[in-house]
Amino acid sequence: MQNIFKNSFPFSKTAAEHLKELDIDIRTLPIDFPTSFKEAYKRVQDLIENNVIPEKVDTSLTSQEILIYAIMRVFIEILNEDLLRNRFAEAYSKRTETLLLTKDSKTIMKLASKTFNWELLEEEYESTRKYEWKLRFNYFLEVAPSLMANDWKLINQELHNGWISLTKEKVIRLLAEKTKSYVLRRKISREEIPKLPAIYDSYLEDLNLKIGALKKRFEAQRVYSDEVMKSAYPPCINSVLKKAEKGENLTHTERLFLTFFLLNIGHPVSEVVDVFKNQPDFKEDMTRYQVEFAAGKRGSGTKYTSFGCPKLISYGVCKRELDPWCAIGKVFNKKPFKNPLSYYRAKIFIIQREKERENEQS
Repeated sequence: MQNIFKNSFPFSKTAAEHLKELDIDIRTLPIDFPTSFKEAYKRVQDLIENNVIPEKVDTSLTSQEILIYAIMRVFIEILNEDLLRNRFAEAYSKRTETLLLTKDSKTIMKLASKTFNWELLEEEYESTRKYEWKLRFNYFLEVAPSLMANDWKLINQELHNGWISLTKEKVIRLLAEKTKSYVLRRKISREEIPKLPAIYDSYLEDLNLKIGALKKRFEAQRVYSDEVMKSAYPPCINSVLKKAEKGENLTHTERLFLTFFLLNIGHPVSEVVDVFKNQPDFKEDMTRYQVEFAAGKRGSGTKYTSFGCPKLISYGVCKRELDPWCAIGKVFNKKPFKNPLSYYRAKIFIIQREKERENEQS
């Protein structure tokens, strides 16, 4: 059972303790563990080219998955690409969710308490009970805000004496989200990686070529038709765009906001789809369908309008503190903006007027 847990969750503290006992030498990994080394290399390739890792693995082998995970980390830290780090964390988050749905409550409890130090309790079984688990609210707040949807807001939870009641599915979703942030934070520092022998060279050269091809294919799509449009974007849009370009996984609200805004100011569907190409879970057909739906080209034909500032503030997407012009509402009547579209249109007008004056003076 210990082997199954460690290999199912190779990022866990239990797995880390086992890895420490193995006392491995990074420099001789290709020789000491050739099977694990080649499998790790193959998985990093798959992560770069197809954005996947295997969901089903043989968890009975003593150290196989733990070694593969550790070697993948070495490759990823040497390659030093945030896009790849985000994909790696997202992939293990998804695999954790898939695996936990098939596991018993002891496994859920072990991951939550031993690796994440969460106070999580299983409720006694009752046929009429709606919730099977309860979690201390501070641990809920560690990850729930990143999920963003209304049903994850604290105000919408059943809270009693500091404990939040949850279904098994919600506990697992929270653990999956925690896995993502946990994996992202636990980097191997550059100082910990010794000078690697020549045996690594061909593997790293190949992975670097694949990373280069990925970056070329998914080169950040700025979606600015000209410099005027770029300089008129409100800070909230610029912030979400930067996250998208870096391959950070956008929340559902951020994706909708970006889609609606870009469509509202006239960008074609194809350009909006391109914005999401760096997303860890990007699927072009599905993204295109969703953007076309938002543009009114599918379904009822309804065209959706960008979220207003109050909603963006409530979801933590507003970035008005980054732009005094936005925060103070420096437009004709000096009132704060109520919608990012108002900011954009006002700024476009002012920029164009300034350009006209420059042309008149020249």
